[in-house]
Amino acid sequence: MRKIKSIIIAAVLVVFGTSVFAEDATVTFVSGKVEVQRGGKWIALQKGDKVAKAETISTGFQSEAKIKIIDSVMYLGPVTRITLEELSTANQTDNVNVYLKTGTTRSQVKHVDNKRVNYQVHTAVAVASCRGTDWILDDSNTIKGLGGTVEYNDTESASRSVGGVLIQANQTAKLDDNNNVTPTVSNVVSSAEEVNSTAATAGSLEGEGGAGAGTEVAPSNGGNNGGGDTPEPTGTVVITIELPE
Repeated sequence: MRKIKSIIIAAVLVVFGTSVFAEDATVTFVSGKVEVQRGGKWIALQKGDKVAKAETISTGFQSEAKIKIIDSVMYLGPVTRITLEELSTANQTDNVNVYLKTGTTRSQVKHVDNKRVNYQVHTAVAVASCRGTDWILDDSNTIKGLGGTVEYNDTESASRSVGGVLIQANQTAKLDDNNNVTPTVSNVVSSAEEVNSTAATAGSLEGEGGAGAGTEVAPSNGGNNGGGDTPEPTGTVVITIELPE
């Protein structure tokens, strides 16, 4: 009996020694129709709402959101859907893993003193891992560095710990048809009149201070039945948009 008690105590010490804490993400800006899938239903999100690990967030047409993920920030452009696959802090390390199903995200990763940040955004075939502070990744697997350095790779190589391509600020790259990262290209910007925002509006507002920050437009076409504004992708369109400073 004494030996069994010792094993139990040792197991408890191991559990507490790892110091793993689940974290929540906080919505700090909403424009248009932004929803979370929770309990089998789509629920409208507002500024100040919490989003937990494994939950899926969706934005509608002409809709955007800003989410504080631990100490970092993610902007969601229109018609974007993400799932927060990992959201925790362990042994002074923030662990964030976001799956981008459709749309465009911008990540601004903040490095806090004495803390390490493991921050990844991935699609079905590509992985962007934080080495810097600011980048955009979309569902066509195109990445654009806005600040610092980002490591970019296909998911298979990343799973085998094969180093990826380092994307610097003002560089663009993507995965080709064979899931290889194309050579980086500097200062290439494509624009289209019908596309005026891809995580850019929310990004420029920085959440709390800009015009319209924190406001929410009532969801249209069914409200909580939502997620319906996010269509499944039917083709590949590559658009790289230069955000305002």
